[in-house]
Amino acid sequence: MGIHYYDSSPFPALTMETRLKPARAVASAGIPCLVWAEDALSFALFVPTELFALQLLVPDEDVEEAARAITSDLPYKRLAAPHPDWLDHKYIDPDQSSCFPRAVRLELTTPQLLRSEDDPVDIYLHPSSYFSFEVRDPSHSLSLVPPLSPANSALRFPTRTAFLDAVIATVLDPPLGFRHGKLGLRLGSYVSYINTYTLRARPRVLPNGDLEPEHASVLASLRPENRHWYEAKVRGKYDSWVEEVRARRAVLERIGRQTEARKPFPRNRYDIWRRCVSAPLLVRIGCSPRVA
Repeated sequence: MGIHYYDSSPFPALTMETRLKPARAVASAGIPCLVWAEDALSFALFVPTELFALQLLVPDEDVEEAARAITSDLPYKRLAAPHPDWLDHKYIDPDQSSCFPRAVRLELTTPQLLRSEDDPVDIYLHPSSYFSFEVRDPSHSLSLVPPLSPANSALRFPTRTAFLDAVIATVLDPPLGFRHGKLGLRLGSYVSYINTYTLRARPRVLPNGDLEPEHASVLASLRPENRHWYEAKVRGKYDSWVEEVRARRAVLERIGRQTEARKPFPRNRYDIWRRCVSAPLLVRIGCSPRVA
């Protein structure tokens, strides 16, 4: 069975309109709002992914106000506990840290029998800096009106380039200060979706060693510090997360962004766990990612 490509969102307009009700409540409160994650992939980039929690990016200072805008207008309540899906694997992080400690989580309160199947059950409101995304810069996003109704005019969706830049920056400069296993896997899947469903030409690498033109164009559109990681993924020559962090920082140093290049190196709990489980039993005793 081959890949089926889409030239529009695989979801009908009614599904999109229903999913975006909470986002419209945020925008109606005058808060810049960018639709993120699976909804952005599907609605703006035509990726046939399932839809999970609705994730929205808003300016850092507006997260609380955005939460109030939704809960005052729609049947959602705020939850303090992080969703289990976003707690890291216990074998990597015994504390099972949440990958979204700065996000506000909301949950639908409508009884099960009265819900639309398209209502987002969970919502995450993220401070946009967590993903290194400037939601107020219109060059990084686009409107989907049309095909969406004019009621969605204030909503923004990331461009392909902006989506990739944000994901790569989050992977290689994790805002938590350490590599989060579950988040890294999810973000990596987003890049795979984009490469599979929005870049149709094959092979990705031509016989002469050059990237296929469309892939090369995407690579050139990225921020300089994010290109090494992306090209390594496209070519199938990805080495290791640590080496990619170093490569990114070398570029930042070279282009004069020393503050970013010389930040404390993020901890890599996953590699510590991997070394532990591959070591002899006596060496493994007492080995814990907490020392990372």
